[in-house]
Amino acid sequence: MANITDAVDPGNAGGSVLIPEIPTEPNRPITFKCDKCGEIFANREARRQHVFDQHPFKRPQLLISSRIVKEQGEVIASPFPPADWVIQRAERIVIDQQEVTSRQACQRLSKLTSGFHEVTLASADHAVTYHIEFDIPNEAQLAAVERAFNMLIVNQPLERNRIAQFITVVKQEDGARYYLEGISNFLYGVLAKDQRGGTSLGRDDYTAKFHTARESLRFMDRPLANLIKALVNFNDNAFSEAEALAPDGQVAIACQMLNGLRSGKYYQASAVRVSPASHNLPVDTLTAEIMRFCSLPLAEQQEQLPQLVHLSSKRLTTGHDRVKIQALAMNTCWEAGDVEQAASWAKKLRHSPLFETLATRIIEDVKQ
Repeated sequence: MANITDAVDPGNAGGSVLIPEIPTEPNRPITFKCDKCGEIFANREARRQHVFDQHPFKRPQLLISSRIVKEQGEVIASPFPPADWVIQRAERIVIDQQEVTSRQACQRLSKLTSGFHEVTLASADHAVTYHIEFDIPNEAQLAAVERAFNMLIVNQPLERNRIAQFITVVKQEDGARYYLEGISNFLYGVLAKDQRGGTSLGRDDYTAKFHTARESLRFMDRPLANLIKALVNFNDNAFSEAEALAPDGQVAIACQMLNGLRSGKYYQASAVRVSPASHNLPVDTLTAEIMRFCSLPLAEQQEQLPQLVHLSSKRLTTGHDRVKIQALAMNTCWEAGDVEQAASWAKKLRHSPLFETLATRIIEDVKQ
């Protein structure tokens, strides 16, 4: 019986086959080359550090009035001169598909008043495209908003229906859109924070409304717009920013006082009562009480401190407002000579990012 291997031809007449030797080469070291200058590195980390140090990434940037312009969703609602527009690290500039120089770009951007426009800035490393809406109202449109505000909001009970009426009237008179949006969102935020006026918003919704208002008024330089931005910053405990925007009167006094306490300094109350708020903008109850308290002379602050402290224990009191009240109580007790009570308040604030400097100072002074 034949085996299956009988049919296999072993080749070379059944003899062995010589396999030629293949020359070998030593393994070449793996290297990493810089794409920018061609320098060779032994490992990836060394090349990364070289690129970081010697070839930093140059991303073009567009700024307006020292603020970075957003790539998407930026709205310009106030005019800016060419000097306020700044273009950085761009080798090529295109506005609405037309290439321009840096100077031409700034001049052109300063003249745009309406519509959506596309700005592309390119460098050797990167290109950035900005989609910007220009909605710059004229004086008549701004006046329409302020006229409706004075007629429907000033010295009137703040209610949801009244804000809706204000919005309707401004739209009928073709008022400034983002001015209206900023004011109305702030007013809705006041209702949400106080949970009054027929609001359907939750208490915590006030923060989003306030921040939307500030963003809508971001570039608007009008007294009412600046006051709203100051009050939003005050609510956020951003006292330096609030003080820079605040007008005269109680708003400015409260900002100065709390900003001083934040910087670690005692604040001596005014010898006389400061006149009431010089504005007619509705604010939430607790902000109004805090600003009023800051405007009082020391003797009246001592009398009314228990009432203010009582407000801080309310369920609707926000964390930002509570820490403001604690700082005011600490300062009032210290200025009145009640150092033990001041130290008691200081202990509540010794871990506060805002007031720990002054709180620690009071605690240490009492120990000595």
